[in-house]
Amino acid sequence: MKTWNMIKEGDRIVIGLSGGADSVALLLVLEGLRKKYHLKLYAVHINHGIRREASKDAEYARKLCETFDIPFYLFEADIEKLAKEQHVSVEEMGRIYRYERFEAVRNEVGAEKIAVAHHMDDQAETVLFHLVRGSSIAGMEGMQPVSDRLIRPLLSCQKKELIAWLLEEQVTWMEDYTNGDNVYARNAIRNQVMPELIRVNAKAVEHIAEFSAQAGEYERFFKKIVKDYIEKHVTYVGDACEVDRHHLLQEDVLLAKGVIYEMLVMVCGCKKDIGSVHVDAIYQLLRNQSGKKVMLPYEMTAQLSYEVLRIGKSLERVTDTFDVLVDVDSLVDEGCGKCVFELPENRICSLQILRREDYEEKEWTDLVDMAINSKNNYTKYFECDTMKFALHVRNVEETDAFLMNDKGDRKKMSRYFIDEKIPVEKRKETIVLAEGNNVLWVLGGRRSASYKIGADSKLIMKVEYEGEE
Repeated sequence: MKTWNMIKEGDRIVIGLSGGADSVALLLVLEGLRKKYHLKLYAVHINHGIRREASKDAEYARKLCETFDIPFYLFEADIEKLAKEQHVSVEEMGRIYRYERFEAVRNEVGAEKIAVAHHMDDQAETVLFHLVRGSSIAGMEGMQPVSDRLIRPLLSCQKKELIAWLLEEQVTWMEDYTNGDNVYARNAIRNQVMPELIRVNAKAVEHIAEFSAQAGEYERFFKKIVKDYIEKHVTYVGDACEVDRHHLLQEDVLLAKGVIYEMLVMVCGCKKDIGSVHVDAIYQLLRNQSGKKVMLPYEMTAQLSYEVLRIGKSLERVTDTFDVLVDVDSLVDEGCGKCVFELPENRICSLQILRREDYEEKEWTDLVDMAINSKNNYTKYFECDTMKFALHVRNVEETDAFLMNDKGDRKKMSRYFIDEKIPVEKRKETIVLAEGNNVLWVLGGRRSASYKIGADSKLIMKVEYEGEE
């Protein structure tokens, strides 16, 4: 806490108190420092409406706060219902709701800090979770000890240390049985992966945490280099930013892509929906595709003009070509797992990731059966457990073809148009979902045999199309 200057004299601190060992230890640590630093503490407990025993956790947390004369705030919500309404996972909805309530109490009491009980084991799990989901080095940094108003005083402690200390202090805590449910990805890492890694090396948790800290140092150093380059060589023109093509190509690929990413963030105003697929596409444009465009999220485009790379709002309507990149990995990583965008002629396409872990067993089985047997021409389902490449929603290209059946027979789109008796003037307006030149679905028409749903599917991509019949 001293190293990161987490608290100062007279701070008001909101504590996330679940009643579990971690949060109880956090409360005791801050309570022990209350007199020395003249702290004012406030505890917030969330009942997620998932477990019958949750009311006992709330009552335990309340009594613990009464013991130390700490103001207690209880919030209750049906997180599973909210998750379905907002199309997010139960885990993500719980996180969103918790931090909304923490912030609400912080504003109400005028607190400077919000303290949460993440520890070193949580950090190791987070790094592994990001790694297996396909994260960049930035994701290896894991959680920060201090982030804006959020502090994590226990991040340098292991779970076993906290448990040993509570037992020594003769303090009890509540156990959450859902932590043992390995349907949730993080639980599977915690309960199945980490124990095996610890068997390989008893210091696995510490080593992963040390790697995370080093990754953070490298990432901060890299960001400084990128920032310096942008300040010297990137200019704003209206609502776009520009950089000399040849100058950027002289730099190392890593730096060039870092600059492109930051340019994207600058013009879009946020990082959401921006993935490596967009950066890679722009870098290829920078190298080889002079005169063409890359369509980006938030109605942005990247275009070369007079040897200058320009990223920003499109200044002209693209009537002859349409091509939007969809980064499947980013969709899977995002809590919402959904993106919606407008097609030419006021048509709409949306892609949503459905996760096995967010459904009860029967509910998921019914969903899989429905997806397999669906005859809806405007909604299609694809297994995305094994998808390796980015997808495009775009106009048809000459070399496009789709998989006809499980035998591997393919049909070129030119033949498809003839067989389906689609007029020539309509063919130019046809939009497809494609992986490279492999068409997965002619929107509103035939679905290919690629990425079929099966009983073992854990990630399903639901694609919906709204357009003229």
